[in-house]
Amino acid sequence: MTPAEIRKQLRITRNTLTPSQQSKHAQQALQNFIQLLKSQTDFNRPQKIALFLPQDGELDTHKTIEFLWNKTEHQIYLPVLETKDEWHMAFVQYTPQSVMQNNQFGIKEPYAATKYNLSGEQIYWVFMSLFAYDKNGIRLVMCGGYYDRPYAFKLNSESHTTKLIGWAHSCQQTESLLPSEPWDVPLDGILTETGYSSFLTERTFC
Repeated sequence: MTPAEIRKQLRITRNTLTPSQQSKHAQQALQNFIQLLKSQTDFNRPQKIALFLPQDGELDTHKTIEFLWNKTEHQIYLPVLETKDEWHMAFVQYTPQSVMQNNQFGIKEPYAATKYNLSGEQIYWVFMSLFAYDKNGIRLVMCGGYYDRPYAFKLNSESHTTKLIGWAHSCQQTESLLPSEPWDVPLDGILTETGYSSFLTERTFC
């Protein structure tokens, strides 16, 4: 199938989940997220953690955001497109007091003066939405390369500490390998309602 056909199919798949299933998956994802926090020494001190606001059947993040606000000292950041002209995407801190605005796609994002916008290299733990992913951590997202450009440095550096983690329903994994381009930045891991998996081991390609 073409990328467009895969997007269409997986959008239908995740939108067939009932509200009850969505709520259950969100709670299970939160528990898996908490276990990930406990397993990583990074989280022994406050971190900047990027998440996203779900739409169109995406695995919900609200329970996790509320947990971080109420139970931890970590700071939450959301991706924003209304940023510096020379940046493709940035990150802005998200709090219960954030002033929200719609971006060009009608997605809500927190408003902040551009001097408070952070670059991709300033956010070390990024949990991102996607349409599909495969066993190698190749992901299929919206067109535009919004996460690829801010994290292109990961393709050329083995010393980076930034982690890109997919946040999705397990039904969004494809059986076959997804097509990819040289500029596509793969995931370091995936978190679903079934658990967390790392892609940091050797990848296989056909």
